Amino acid sequence: MGRPHPTIDIPGRHPDVAGLLDTVAVDPFGALDELRRGCRGGAAAAGHLCVTNWVADPAAGSVLLVRHDRLGWATCGGHVERGEPLAVAAARELHEETGLVAGVTARRWPAPLFVHRTGQAGTGDRHVHWNVAFAWTARVGTPLAAEAGRPAAWFPMSALPPDGPDDLAAGVAALSAVVGATDGGSNRPGPVG
Repeated sequence: MGRPHPTIDIPGRHPDVAGLLDTVAVDPFGALDELRRGCRGGAAAAGHLCVTNWVADPAAGSVLLVRHDRLGWATCGGHVERGEPLAVAAARELHEETGLVAGVTARRWPAPLFVHRTGQAGTGDRHVHWNVAFAWTARVGTPLAAEAGRPAAWFPMSALPPDGPDDLAAGVAALSAVVGATDGGSNRPGPVG
């Protein structure tokens, strides 16, 4: 479908991705079943598999966003390359767009957070990005190294910028519920290195 690197097309047969999707417990956007079906070769909107990174500092009540030309303030992420595990793609995109390093300056939750889909600019719903979202924790004071022309900044979860994607507030609410759920002896798994 025309990217500089070989992408994972949906629908298609991607049993490893379908298996990972079986670990997603939250479905705030109602997209999980369609992507799961599409990864097993069934009917799903045509598009590419992508990852998004939802990074929070729970102590500060803040979320890390990146300024995109078309999306406004959004989470960092991008296409998954063929043969690349989703968690590796998420860590790669996180580092490329914010400078945070998995296991060093950011910690990832073990299972994907949720699935959301976005249309690609100019194509309506004929081609979508199937986004597998990952939850991360990091500290607000950690130095950031954003891509040129795409600044990264922390925002209070309670005061998100108005120029973001439509799914930003619901995604941040899901992120907040997950990262907050590890406090007080919850039996939910915590972040991994």
